[in-house]
Amino acid sequence: MGIRSCTRPLSALLVVAMAAPAFAAEQAPAEVRRAAMPEGYLEVDGIAAVVGKKIVTISELVRAQAQGTSSQQMVPTQTERPRNERDALRQTLDTLIDNLLIAEAAQSLGLTVSDGEIDAHLAELRRRNVWDLEELREAIRRLGFADMKAYREHVRQEKLRIAAIRAKLGSRLRVTDDEVDKVLLADYDGGKSEDEIRSRHILIKVPGGASPLQLAELRRKAWKIHDLIKAGKKKFEDAAEEYSDDMGTQYGGDLGYMRRWMLDQTFANTLWKLDKDEISQVVQTPFGFHIVQLLDRRRVPIKDIKILKQFIRAQLTETAFVRLYKVWMQELRAATHVEIRI
Repeated sequence: MGIRSCTRPLSALLVVAMAAPAFAAEQAPAEVRRAAMPEGYLEVDGIAAVVGKKIVTISELVRAQAQGTSSQQMVPTQTERPRNERDALRQTLDTLIDNLLIAEAAQSLGLTVSDGEIDAHLAELRRRNVWDLEELREAIRRLGFADMKAYREHVRQEKLRIAAIRAKLGSRLRVTDDEVDKVLLADYDGGKSEDEIRSRHILIKVPGGASPLQLAELRRKAWKIHDLIKAGKKKFEDAAEEYSDDMGTQYGGDLGYMRRWMLDQTFANTLWKLDKDEISQVVQTPFGFHIVQLLDRRRVPIKDIKILKQFIRAQLTETAFVRLYKVWMQELRAATHVEIRI
């Protein structure tokens, strides 16, 4: 089915996924064919934003958009993906601006990343994907980096960013047992029962290494299906049979009954906000674009109190992280000249 996931460990909120070629080589996008520049012209890169003394270029923005999840890396279960492509691009740009501000913060904190740490990261990529050096270079090139030097600098900045987030926010993300127990008492009958929801969905998969054009086309496809259903031109179950890429579900995209901690958190957060028979907007998860409908909600005895407590602790930690992160970004932006040029 592709949407079940184990509860995310607490440390995962501070380990932001780097845009590394950790996918199989055959998933890398094909080389883009480009016409030669006319004689007498010089190709230059445009500026998307100015952040203090640094810039975000158009090519950096396009590459980040191609990776598809940039805007969700920092606050993965809180960020809604816009319907409009320009708004989605702006969302990605906001994340890149945040990244530059965090990089400046890392510098002011005196944080550094050694060449040895970068070497270890590259060695792990090669080991995980069973690549030789040339295959690694090819994967990096297809991700849009000019050369190995450019990618090494990208890794350095990502590691500095993670270190800065840990240094600034990590010590403030402590959730006590009392806080977990309060949630158990309020939402789970003191640890006796929990919600189980039956739903169905339509999945439009996003392939690894999707280009900006592919991503935009798949987003448009998902919204077109959504609009057909909402307008009454297609029944949800018929649309699921015709369009969904999830072949692991029952008829009509039926997912059956599942508990919240069994699902991808972005998916679950959307589903748990719906009323009976309500249809969601298009939701993006790491698996692709989803349209979800809540069919039934029932109360059942808690199946595994240990897993549930871990889930509640992760939720509380993430909520605190989102709040602290947003406040920190507001402080950094207020102290830095930020100019949007697109």
